[in-house]
Amino acid sequence: MGAVGAAQAAIPSNIQFDGYCDGMTGLAKVGTGATGTWSNLDCAGTNAAVGGPQGKGKGESAVGFIMGSYGANVYGAEFTWVVNKDGTWTVYRANDGAYINHGTWSAVAEGAAPRGGKPSVAK
Repeated sequence: MGAVGAAQAAIPSNIQFDGYCDGMTGLAKVGTGATGTWSNLDCAGTNAAVGGPQGKGKGESAVGFIMGSYGANVYGAEFTWVVNKDGTWTVYRANDGAYINHGTWSAVAEGAAPRGGKPSVAK
């Protein structure tokens, strides 16, 4: 059990949303927040900047990242993810806070092949 806890003690720099074509790359802590890239956001190779504070998702005991998209405006909205250290994520529509989707993430090498045919923000 100690190895599992240690493996999920931090969010890696490159994650894939399990079962979806998109993920985040280049995640890096910056002060009390984080920055990175929402990669392959439309399953066609488009990327957008993301960033935000560190914080706890609802019901989470560990601090993760709350990452918002900047200027992507895909599917008619901007999005905010809560990326938790336990390997889970939830995404909301940023303009009204509406719940969109949730799932798990896995650490991947940068440039890894997508694992799904639709993005995390499309149900």
